[in-house]
Amino acid sequence: MLFAYWDDGLARLVVSATEEEATDDVVEHAARLAARHGFELAAGDVEETTHPADPAGVRAAVATFGVDVLGTAVAVTGYALRLPPSPRLVTAVVTLLRENPRFRAWLRARLGSDRMDLVLATANAAAHGAGQTPASLLLDGTLRACQIAETVARAAAFDAVHDDLCGPDRISLAPGGESRPPLRESPAQEYASHASTGSVLGAAATLLVKHDGTEAAEAVLAGSPKAARYGPAAFHAVLSAALSRTGVLVRDPERLRRLDMAGTVVLHAGALRGADGEADPWAEPVLDAARRAGLRVVLVDDPALEDFTGLADQVVDARRPLDDVVYEARGETQTVLTVARVGSAEESDVLAALRASDVAVALTDRDGAVVWGADMLALHGLPDVWRVLIAIPAARAVGGRSQTLARSGAALSGLLVAVGEAKGGRG
Repeated sequence: MLFAYWDDGLARLVVSATEEEATDDVVEHAARLAARHGFELAAGDVEETTHPADPAGVRAAVATFGVDVLGTAVAVTGYALRLPPSPRLVTAVVTLLRENPRFRAWLRARLGSDRMDLVLATANAAAHGAGQTPASLLLDGTLRACQIAETVARAAAFDAVHDDLCGPDRISLAPGGESRPPLRESPAQEYASHASTGSVLGAAATLLVKHDGTEAAEAVLAGSPKAARYGPAAFHAVLSAALSRTGVLVRDPERLRRLDMAGTVVLHAGALRGADGEADPWAEPVLDAARRAGLRVVLVDDPALEDFTGLADQVVDARRPLDDVVYEARGETQTVLTVARVGSAEESDVLAALRASDVAVALTDRDGAVVWGADMLALHGLPDVWRVLIAIPAARAVGGRSQTLARSGAALSGLLVAVGEAKGGRG
């Protein structure tokens, strides 16, 4: 064994050994030492800091992908054998529940994100497999493949920088303090809520007029907001994987998916200063990227940044606590992105500001502490922040086009249902 130490940020015992065969012996010895001091093994469902290399995310993504593959195989086999498909009403009900944001939130609160995803994926695969409609499962499987690549890329990114971030001499800060603000409803979720309501009303009207349950089911499927959800989901999976490959540790993909909603960016002065105390060469490109993204720029006053105050919409006094600045920005009902470099645990206002933000980016280059509670860790400093900011306009464009595609598809499908062309269709 080379060394062992307790990582405060990850809240884990880190052990480095020369041979992998010694792992079991080390674990058993650590367990005996813990028992000697009165410590017991915690239950598996105890909340803790998520480890960046935890394989649970990869397993969950692979499981949902496997369910889609199995459902596709069932659908194709049933069609080839000329077996009767299940009623379209079954597929319509499953699709309606799966795409409804309120139902998803209710299920997530009871099962957790990964289990909810697996349950919905299984129900969706069963419905489309029995209904012999593999096209939807192929689309879903493509999205799952992107998510697998994203999860693997995030784990690989951590593995590449593990020795640098998790060294015994590195300042590592665990999540703590006040809870994070709740996730704001995204434009895709808002559209999905309205579309779900419209689908139900359309199905009811179709049933009253045509007295045909199959036609009513087609009306529900016609208004499905899949495109509005799939587009942003695929984009952010690719974005997360791309950021991971450049050295950004994405700690919370759910927060990253709110990037297109960002309205204000709060820039800590310490994040824009270089090692010599002067303005970092990347300070101006970062501020310019924020302006091009249409963000309201809030900058903490600092003599070294005097030349860049003209690029900020608001310059706040350096004596003002940073968390107070973030709370004020969030009070304007805008999604706030905060960028900061934390030097130590004593900078409580900066840590609180990161936790109070909708999206938190912590710079971990140079002497920056590793803030595991941040949503993204910028290992290379401001160049990583610049990459995040230039992705915002693209994220908004994808979201807008996805909603347009969803509306157009719903209108066309609804027209086909109205004239009776969609009856007995596949999709």
